Amino acid sequence: MTAAFAYDAVSYPSTALPQAHPGHLHAVARMFGCDPAPVDRCRVLELGCGDGTHLIASAVGLPDATFVGLDLSASAVDRGNRLIADLGLRNATLHAVDVTTWDPPEPFDYAIAHGLYSWVPPAVRDAILRVFAAALGPTGVGYVSYNIYPGCYVRRMLWEMMRFHTADTADPVAKMSEAVEFAKFLAAGGQGAKTDSAVALMAHELESVIGGRDPRVLYHDDLGTFNDPVYVREFVAHAGRFGLRFVGEAEPFTMETRAFKPEIAKVLDGLAETDVVRKEQYIDFLRLRRFRETLVSPDGQRPLAEPLPERIAGLAVSGQPTWDGDCDPTSNSAVTFRVGKATARTDLPIAKAALVILAGCSPRRVPFADLLARAAAKLGRPATAEDHTRLAELLTAVWMTGMVALHGHVPTYTDTASARPTACPLARRQVRDGPLATTRLHTTMRFEDAPTRRMVELLDGTRTPAEVATEMVSAFPPDQRPDPAALRAGLDTHLARMAQGGLLVG
Repeated sequence: MTAAFAYDAVSYPSTALPQAHPGHLHAVARMFGCDPAPVDRCRVLELGCGDGTHLIASAVGLPDATFVGLDLSASAVDRGNRLIADLGLRNATLHAVDVTTWDPPEPFDYAIAHGLYSWVPPAVRDAILRVFAAALGPTGVGYVSYNIYPGCYVRRMLWEMMRFHTADTADPVAKMSEAVEFAKFLAAGGQGAKTDSAVALMAHELESVIGGRDPRVLYHDDLGTFNDPVYVREFVAHAGRFGLRFVGEAEPFTMETRAFKPEIAKVLDGLAETDVVRKEQYIDFLRLRRFRETLVSPDGQRPLAEPLPERIAGLAVSGQPTWDGDCDPTSNSAVTFRVGKATARTDLPIAKAALVILAGCSPRRVPFADLLARAAAKLGRPATAEDHTRLAELLTAVWMTGMVALHGHVPTYTDTASARPTACPLARRQVRDGPLATTRLHTTMRFEDAPTRRMVELLDGTRTPAEVATEMVSAFPPDQRPDPAALRAGLDTHLARMAQGGLLVG
């Protein structure tokens, strides 16, 4: 079965990709020395776009930008174009074409290839990078995700075993089911050998198959004809043959050396002084990394070992740090801030004030200039040039740990439900077909049951919450229908969650 027919027979699940949104790509590229195009009116190309969920969600939030998607699956492109028509979008187009025969008709500012490079034959991998090189203007930025070694050596063992087990099964549904049952068989067989290091390595991969992964992902990614990881040095060399150089990773915290012991970080930093990619390769060795999301550019510059703090001006910041005890920004006492495993300790008043402000308005994105002014006001004084420099340095450092995020675009939405709440039109359309809805923050929210999906559909700005609750009742099975008044009591909780998550626009 060819790739085109495989994806027509079994659709690949599509979601919005926050890490590949042009606003995110702009921020990362800018911090690492590029001069990417402003996001609001940019041109974006996606190769292997599937049904265009990512592009369509981007187009909804950036109505003055232009989005073009290509995919070999005619059925996926048809689904996406129907959605584009339903939403009345004029800035997004999808085309069912073969990337190996396509030439960009005009330049693009951003190019995306997610989940494509590792899963196609070598000639198509060449074509992806050829199109990137031809499509991207001098300051363009490309994003490519791909499987990598050494971590994928472990994954490859399971891929090959599952392919062997399912080789004689042609029906896609049966093939997916047999692969999962085989993974359960392997997991059960390894229970008595948990101390064996090889079995322990395999256990994580088995759990990823057994533990609820969408079987359509399993079918294409694990059981597909092509799945060829590379070392990062090999990918960068391949991109270099087409005039594309390494910029950085879409998730910058994966490049940070301070997460390692000081003696290891010193070696890595020494490598980065002369060869950034060599440093990245050794990080992959240390972490047995499996997957990368790499940014490339045709701008001809050398990769930077560290981001440039002065570039944060013009970007927006978001984050939700926590801290222990009291935090008085006006004092000179040090405070430790945390997000997950990322920590930062600072006694800098302007930095403490800024992090407290971000925590209080998360997930709102605050332009750096506004954040600086608000932090200084919290200290009871105007911002100084030193405040600007010190805050830029601190936020850049904690950005590299994953504590805060930087953005090249501030989306419009409301974080408070109105008297007649309105959900994003895209989300209202999406929940007709399944549980996933894309927010204006380019994240995904799940609405698993029919009543909550019906709730999202009803939020079109014409109904009060009480009226929404009344109409929701019919979505419940006849023997489980709640009293509208009781349903109304829980509706505020749903509305608050949607407002906080960026799903409401009115």
